[in-house]
Amino acid sequence: MKKAEKIGIIAALCGIILLFLIASTDFVLEENRKEVYTIAFVTDGSADDRFQSLRKGMEKAAKKWNVDLVVDAPYLSGNAAEQEAAIEEAVENGAQAVITVPADQVQMEKFLDQSKLQVPVITLEKELHSEKKFGAYIYDSEKSAKKLARAVLEEKKDASVALYASDVSAKETANCLDILEKELEDGGCTVIRRQYRQGFEIEGEVVVAADPYTFSQIVNLQKIPDRLYGIGCSNKMLTLLEEGKVCAAVICNEYDKGYLSVEAAMKSIQNGTRQRTVKMEQVLVRQENLYDKEYEALLFPIS
Repeated sequence: MKKAEKIGIIAALCGIILLFLIASTDFVLEENRKEVYTIAFVTDGSADDRFQSLRKGMEKAAKKWNVDLVVDAPYLSGNAAEQEAAIEEAVENGAQAVITVPADQVQMEKFLDQSKLQVPVITLEKELHSEKKFGAYIYDSEKSAKKLARAVLEEKKDASVALYASDVSAKETANCLDILEKELEDGGCTVIRRQYRQGFEIEGEVVVAADPYTFSQIVNLQKIPDRLYGIGCSNKMLTLLEEGKVCAAVICNEYDKGYLSVEAAMKSIQNGTRQRTVKMEQVLVRQENLYDKEYEALLFPIS
């Protein structure tokens, strides 16, 4: 092969390599130019371990949709005014959608209707009636109540049961309380209702927490009721369930709920799509079935 031909081949190869490098660089730059979306998740101020599985699902969806997920919470747990301030601040700082667990359903509806917020809002655990609500992922209050009532009655049919809840005016909570009371009284129990307030002692032979926030607060008390049932999941609750200090809990797939909420927020940002309210599938978990294979992914998700 002549020297000139060799030089030509080498030059051609160098040209091909150069074109490949340029194309690769353009691809990387194009990837870096992808729009980053900002979504705020504003909790109700519950202990962080209540949202760990939920956050894993959110982070998985955030990675897929190129989302910067900003998490905030009211300084005082369950404080509606502080939660509203946190939402306003998040939007002022660039959040294009908000996912929130309303501390107070009625107050949140008023806040959204009266505020100048122009971003879609996705709610968890409570369904709001507002033009700014673009989706909701909640427990099925009727099924939850019936599962818990059956669990209590299977253990003792003539128990004195105290039903605890925080946001008692919330539609889902009120419905859950009504059904729990009827089912338990029909089964022979004596039932009283109490509103959960921080700093007040929890009383009752059997205690049922009728909403996830209340349940998460009670399981973190220094003195746990002897026979405790509730709705919702947290790491502390799972520990107490394993130890037999929680009798039973109704839980849903928090990981899926987190993933779906971010996905719904993104569809709202990009297309203005409104999602229907989704009642999550739920199961009753006890100490004896805590580590059953069918509940493994639900209770201990791996992102």
